[in-house]
Amino acid sequence: MPRKRRPPRPGALRDLSPLRLLSQIVILQILYYVTAALLLLFTALVAGRPPTLDLLLSWRTVRGDTTFGWTLALVWLLAALTWYALRRLLSFVANRAAASCTCCC
Repeated sequence: MPRKRRPPRPGALRDLSPLRLLSQIVILQILYYVTAALLLLFTALVAGRPPTLDLLLSWRTVRGDTTFGWTLALVWLLAALTWYALRRLLSFVANRAAASCTCCC
């Protein structure tokens, strides 16, 4: 009589493959910087400043002695909060979809 195979336990090592983890990190970073770039572009255009890569990639523009520096700091915080809310929303939608899929089967 052939042996019965046990189903893999949740969170098995296949879920922790280095390539999968690396790809998730890269995707999260890309999405975060796209969100920050859009917010910084809008802020620069509204403030009448030319949009440059320094706004996105350098901390020198975030200064405490100018109003624009404070605005950039707040935009960075807003980008982080926006991305956090989007991640939570996507996680909620994915969990709901998975729950409805298992109920139907």
